[in-house]
Amino acid sequence: MSAENTLRSSEAPLARLKRVSMAARFASYAAALLMGFGMAWLWSDPESLANHARGTIGVTVAPPTTAMRSYWLALSVGAVPAGLFIYAMLRLANLFGRFGKGRVLEVVNAVELSRIGWLLILFGAATPVARALQSVALTYDNPAGRRQLAITLDPGMFGALAAGAVLVAFGLVLREAMRLSDENQSFV
Repeated sequence: MSAENTLRSSEAPLARLKRVSMAARFASYAAALLMGFGMAWLWSDPESLANHARGTIGVTVAPPTTAMRSYWLALSVGAVPAGLFIYAMLRLANLFGRFGKGRVLEVVNAVELSRIGWLLILFGAATPVARALQSVALTYDNPAGRRQLAITLDPGMFGALAAGAVLVAFGLVLREAMRLSDENQSFV
């Protein structure tokens, strides 16, 4: 094999890695941006908020109050899981940026992968708690008998928990594999 063919064969995987990493990085940024846009749109449109309160949060008393105190408290509570998701996606985009530079099998990446997993686990766990607190906040100023605590679960939360657990486990396995590889290299 000539030097030129060797160079081409080594560039092809790196070029693919760069393309895939760039696409994944773009998708991670897009997911973070969409979450931020979705939060802004949801909380700026009273009709969408009322539909969200009834459908997603589980508030069955109609309509939930729109007192400013209730609104801001519910928004603040909802910002917690949204912020966790956005932060996880930004960290994931950063990780794919490292991959795109050819920095793949590094311990820092394995640690980062586990951290992203933990953020997704927190997102999945915080979402039903936030929704329950939002139901209380949105109905707090209602008259007695019209206040509500709604607890809702959906497949997305379980998906986030499962994805987070897989990333944590994969990060730990990758870290251990690199440790074993370093240990084996030291014997040679």
